[in-house]
Amino acid sequence: MEDRKEIITFLSAEFPAILKKLSPDAKPAWGLMTPQHMVEHLIVVYKMSIGRIKIPVISAVEDHPRLKAYLMKDSPMRRSVPSPTGNNKLQPLRSASLQEAIEKVLKETEHFIRFTEEQPDFLADHPYGGPMTAEEWLFFHRKHIKHHLIQFNLIPDYE
Repeated sequence: MEDRKEIITFLSAEFPAILKKLSPDAKPAWGLMTPQHMVEHLIVVYKMSIGRIKIPVISAVEDHPRLKAYLMKDSPMRRSVPSPTGNNKLQPLRSASLQEAIEKVLKETEHFIRFTEEQPDFLADHPYGGPMTAEEWLFFHRKHIKHHLIQFNLIPDYE
């Protein structure tokens, strides 16, 4: 498995630098999200990974090992995945601006990294992968964030 330090570097150094290039009027390569919706979506998923938001698991228990392996692998994600809650409409924005949302997601990133160090075995449900440890969520966040950075043409797509 990839080195944890590489993922921490991606989340704590590369991701913030890349987000500086995101403009409020950027258009996605797919999907409905605006840049601010995407950043606020990342905040929600961070909160889900440490148990502050709970979303039901919708996959079958017997599929969890296969789905978890996919979620943790540094490979492309399927595009335009339906929301596990069934609500595929854009959610109301919570931050006053894209910049405020970026500041919040970077704070959540730092909080999550500390959390993984303090409670690596903490379990939180992923709607598709089932119960995942904080350490497993670390790998997922890298995949998920890359997916959305590709969506807004901030990093190249996987080759």
